[in-house]
Amino acid sequence: MYVLPMLTKTDIDWLESQYLPKLADKIKEALSDKLDPISTKLDAFVGDIKDKRSEQTLHDGDHQRIDKRVGRIESHLHLPPFAD
Repeated sequence: MYVLPMLTKTDIDWLESQYLPKLADKIKEALSDKLDPISTKLDAFVGDIKDKRSEQTLHDGDHQRIDKRVGRIESHLHLPPFAD
């Protein structure tokens, strides 16, 4: 019967220092190859959403300005509101 030797704390620390960084680097490399294109597309998508929100905010401001002006004109000319 073969008995496996026990690993000491020093052995475990050495194994971790030797193999965990290399394993972590390999995993990062493997993931980055797959995630970099996704990240790039996601960045572009988020940028597009931010642009659309900015445009929407400007567009809403235009509508508010126009509605206010039409309201003043209707009031001044004693016209009924065009649409409620």
